[in-house]
Amino acid sequence: MNKVLSILQSLDFTAMFKDKKFGDGKRWSAKRTVGGIMVTYALTSMNGEIIWEGVVLCALGILPLCLSMFEVREIK
Repeated sequence: MNKVLSILQSLDFTAMFKDKKFGDGKRWSAKRTVGGIMVTYALTSMNGEIIWEGVVLCALGILPLCLSMFEVREIK
């Protein structure tokens, strides 16, 4: 159990919200942050039940992440 906790403490969960497009890794990505907040709010507001409003909010929260797979990076 202590080994699992030490591994979790060494992980940087904020890295998943940072934008890698600019190369510096310091800026937070708005689409990841806002989408994560929407999904978190939807999951906590459903209180263990699945309701259509929560499902719609979760879908809207992950939509920008799904569409970001199709972004084309410009090589300079």
